[in-house]
Order: sequence, then structure tokens, then C-alpha cells
Amino acid sequence: MESPLPEARVRALNEAAIRHDGSFVLYWMIGQRRLRWNFALDQAIHHARSLGVPLVILEALRCDYPWAADRHHRFVLDGMRDHRAATRDGNVLYYPYVEPEKGAGKGLLEALGREAALVVTDDMLHFFYPAMLAAAGRALDVRLEAVDSHGLLPMGEPGRDFTAAYHFRIHLPKVFLDHVGAAPRPDPLSEGDLPEARGIEGPGGVLEEVFQRWPGASDALLDGHQGLGERPIDHGVAPVPFSGGPQAAAHRLASFLADGYPR
Repeated sequence: MESPLPEARVRALNEAAIRHDGSFVLYWMIGQRRLRWNFALDQAIHHARSLGVPLVILEALRCDYPWAADRHHRFVLDGMRDHRAATRDGNVLYYPYVEPEKGAGKGLLEALGREAALVVTDDMLHFFYPAMLAAAGRALDVRLEAVDSHGLLPMGEPGRDFTAAYHFRIHLPKVFLDHVGAAPRPDPLSEGDLPEARGIEGPGGVLEEVFQRWPGASDALLDGHQGLGERPIDHGVAPVPFSGGPQAAAHRLASFLADGYPR
């Protein structure tokens, strides 16, 4: 089945093939940490349907990224909490992993990749992501696809660099209408037509040993941030006094549109 995504949004990060006898499709969520309006998630769901296998979503959080601090960590944890709740009654397996110490998560992606039909991830061209994606492409022996879900215009569409913002402003109106209609789906997991994934992490499941070696984040950590202070990150940068995650973001947006937007 041909991918519904524009070709400019998908690039292979290695030359490995799809493993047609793999047990699931893995979506490695690293940058576009959302379950709605996400081209990468759409691509992972497309592959899972085409291959007739379940979907596993790995959302991992390292403790050694640059400027790792309580503020950044807690915002990601709040998003994980909402993602866990949103997937609890569905067919997908959501796997939030938070490193307890530096290097603890080493080997997790490769272990999941050995059982996967292919891996889909977010195409990120900044911060530490390019080096991490390149390393993942070399480490995995199964196809790794990076999907651009940054905006309405694919990052790879122009095919060239712009030396001035003025040049880009001239280019954008010429191509924008070709892409604005190709939006990601607003709530792809609500369609509920994926093979059942729950149970593959339990006794006798293909991921039993993986989950034993790399346990998923506890409810105590996601709900109440218990244990955050034990992580080897900068505790001098305190969390902001409001919650992160998609639920809080939706509430703030609705509040702004109702009460804060000048009329």
C-alpha cells in the first residue's frame, strides 16, 4: 500500500529493508511529541495497517541531553502522562521510558528494532538530533524512516538553501497551495482499526525481556513527578508553575481564544 504522505516528508536513514516477519511497527517519538496532527504517527499507522501488525510507540527521555533540567524533564513527563491516558484503552502499546541514569537506555532502540518490521521516527534537523538519528540508522538492522512533521511546507520541498528571508518569502506563495491541503490527520488513533498490541510486553510476549530490562516510567513519576529529583539532571532550573502536556495546552489555547484574544 502506497504511503499517503508527500514524498518530500519521508527519508530513509539507512539502507536496511522492511522486515516483513517483524512483530510490530515501532514509532520512536523524539521531537514531535504528540498523538494528533502528526505526519510521523500517520506514517507509522500506515505501515502497521499495510503489514497487518500492531503499533508500538516508544517515547523516551534521556538524562544527558544538553541543558537537561527539572523544567524540561517535567514538561516531557506531563506529556507522557497525557499520552499514557490517551492510549490506555486503545490497541496500540505506548511505552514511556525515562532514563534513571546516564547510559541506562543504551541498547533499548536496537532491542526493539530486532523485533520490529520497521522503525519510524521524527525528522529533526537541530540540537543533538541529527547525530542521534545518524547513529540510530547505523545501529538498526531494519529500515528507519524519518518523517518531517514540522509544518505545512515540507522542509525538503525547496531543494535549496535561502540566503535571505526575502528570497523565501518570494518562494513560499508559489508552492504553499500545493501543500496546505496535505495536512496530517487530527486524531489518527481514534480510528481503532489496528491489530491489538497490548500483551506483547507481558509474560510470553516478544517484548517481555525488553520491558524487564528497561521498565517503562512509573505512574508515580508521570502523575506526581516522584523520583524526578533523583535523576542526574540540573535541579537548579525549577519547573514552571503550570502543567505541560497536550491537555493543558488545549485548555490554555481555549482560554486564550475565549478571553485573551483582542476582539
